[in-house]
Amino acid sequence: MSIAPDTLVPFVGWRVWDVVELDDTLRLCSLSFWTIWLPGRETCAVCRRALVDLHRAGIVDHPAPHPLCTCGVYAASRASHVLAYARQFRRRSDSVHRVVGRVRLWGSVVECEGGWRGELAYPAALFVPTGRARAWRSGRIAPPGRPAEEVARGLSEYGVPVEIVDCATDRELAELLEPEKAT
Repeated sequence: MSIAPDTLVPFVGWRVWDVVELDDTLRLCSLSFWTIWLPGRETCAVCRRALVDLHRAGIVDHPAPHPLCTCGVYAASRASHVLAYARQFRRRSDSVHRVVGRVRLWGSVVECEGGWRGELAYPAALFVPTGRARAWRSGRIAPPGRPAEEVARGLSEYGVPVEIVDCATDRELAELLEPEKAT
C-alpha cells in the first residue's frame, strides 16, 4: 500500500547548519543532532525520543513528525528567528563554518508557532556569512574556520544556489536576507 504525501508543494523556511569536513568534503550538519545532510539526497526525519518518554507522554511509537511530539526536521518562518535559535548552540569543535539557508520541507508537515516540522527536507539555497572580525569579539557570528569563499565552493555540491553574504552580526545577516521584514 502506498501512502500519498500530505502536500505536493513544499513548505520553504529558514534553517542554520554547521559545516563539517568529512572525507575531505564539506557537509551540512544539523545543530542539535549529529545529522549529516548529503548532497542530492533528502534528509528524512526520525523521532529521537526514547520509547519510555513516548509512553510517559501518551504517544505511541510513530513516524516523524507527529503532531503531539516535537520530532521532525525544523524550519523557521523568519531568518531572524532561526538565527536567534542558533545562538543557543555552540559551534561544534569539528565545524569549519556556520551557514544559514532556505530549506524545503515536504511529505508530512506539521505547522508550528514560527515555522514547521517536516518529514523530508533538502536545502533550497545556502548563505555563507563572512563574519567580519568585529563580530567575532561580540560573539554573534563565530569566526570562520575556513574562508567563506572556500566554504561556498565546497557547498556547491548540494546543487542549490550558494551566496556569500558580507556581514558582521546575525542581526545584519537577517536584515540582508529578509530586508522587507527587518524590524
